[in-house]
Amino acid sequence: MAAPTSLLGNARAFARDYPRDRMPQGYLWNVDDYVPTVIEAGLTGRGAWLWGSTAMGGDAEAGILAVYSSGDKLLFQASNGQLYEVTQTDPYTATAKGAVPRAVQNPIQVEDTVVHFDGAGAVVPKLITASGGTIAITDMNSGAPKAKYGIPWGKQQDYVVVGGIPGDLNAVRFSPAGNPAGAWDVNSWLGFPRFVTGLAALRAVIIVFHSGATSRIRGTTPPVTGDGGTSDMYGEPLFDRVGCTDARSIAYWQDNVIFADEHGVHVTDGAVIRNLVSQGGILTYWRPLYQNKQTLAACTFLDYYLITVLRTDGISVTLICDLTKRQWFKFTNVPALSYVASPGANGMERIWAGMQGTQRLGRMGPCFFPVLETSTIVDANGVTVLPEFETPWFRLSQEGRKRVRFGYLSYDARVPTAIVLEGTEDEPTVPEPPPPPPAVLAELAPVLEFSYITSPQRANYTVAGILPSTDEYRRFRLPIGKMPYGIAFRVKQTAATSATRIFDLGVEAQSLERGRV
Repeated sequence: MAAPTSLLGNARAFARDYPRDRMPQGYLWNVDDYVPTVIEAGLTGRGAWLWGSTAMGGDAEAGILAVYSSGDKLLFQASNGQLYEVTQTDPYTATAKGAVPRAVQNPIQVEDTVVHFDGAGAVVPKLITASGGTIAITDMNSGAPKAKYGIPWGKQQDYVVVGGIPGDLNAVRFSPAGNPAGAWDVNSWLGFPRFVTGLAALRAVIIVFHSGATSRIRGTTPPVTGDGGTSDMYGEPLFDRVGCTDARSIAYWQDNVIFADEHGVHVTDGAVIRNLVSQGGILTYWRPLYQNKQTLAACTFLDYYLITVLRTDGISVTLICDLTKRQWFKFTNVPALSYVASPGANGMERIWAGMQGTQRLGRMGPCFFPVLETSTIVDANGVTVLPEFETPWFRLSQEGRKRVRFGYLSYDARVPTAIVLEGTEDEPTVPEPPPPPPAVLAELAPVLEFSYITSPQRANYTVAGILPSTDEYRRFRLPIGKMPYGIAFRVKQTAATSATRIFDLGVEAQSLERGRV
């Protein structure tokens, strides 16, 4: 009697830092466009991202959901040097509000004022207010530093702390408390041995980023003119092998700050730094990805850290880390230049992305919470979402050849008007062996390609069959008919669906005499 072995288990993340034939349980070799927040199946295809704004005059490079006393305002700076206010209901109209410099980090909010920094360090920061709901843009005090980076800080979040000042690149400077528009004290600063490339604020410390190193500031009272040495603030090294040169990778999660550099994606509470890329087993994937990066953009959403790398070849790769498990999965076709995520004063937590080359925002929340089985899943830029995954290479038993007869896939892949194959579950649905080209198991709705390799280093998969769309949980068996030492599988979606759920993948195999080579 046949006894298929289930292989998929609870695998939802991918890893590359292990031999493909010795991967830990719970990992796949690759996983694209599946999201594990949907608890309907072990792997559920992600939803489509949707437009979050009408056209601006340029691509959205930095933004904030500002929580003003007069009401929330979604503000984005576009590459044409204009600030846009975007409504948060359909049709998400973007309206230009005035000129602002191009930034290299998102704006910050201090009390009822948004502070927008010049990424070139050529002009003082802009102050954006919304008295009575009307956006107004003014310059910070003329004596303020022309800083590239800044954070709110203090018990009341009433200071603006800045760095990346041309001609003063190793300094961190402090605004007057509660009055960023006031006169800045020229003696309210701390110096560091390296140039400042980013800042982050935690409850007890300020994190100061450099290229290849990280420092921190401890204490509560900034130095000021005439303080008589009463300031208790001082800077000290935190780590000398990890830094951050792109402030768009900085995000916060549960009293931790997360940031990225060539060594990986790191998380710190201000005392200890951990590398999420190493912990998740994707360091060998991260290094060449970062080496070919053009831009980075990142944020946290729920208990996930999203980071999009736009490569020099124009391809975008979005990595998502489940911060509670330190595991990673991927999205394709998310060309994000910037991210903004915030619960605001009302409504559910939301996330927006400035999509490169579109001059529009994308709404990313629907990717994590897809509305299944209503329409085909196609991203707003017209690209069909086609999830796929690759398994580890399984020896199946002790070293030696196996007779691998069949592969099995349990899934539910629906299209709104699908006509699916009628047949008996667990019965062969293609001739054995399959003729070239691979047999198609549905007349009108082939959606999944089921293929395999028999060597862990082989790049070209052999297609065992094309599986049809369904209207319920189905299980199909496809012939393999090989005698390899082990096997790996790939399940690749080939056509649009309104829902894709993968429940199990199995194989029917028997060990041969182990001396046989």
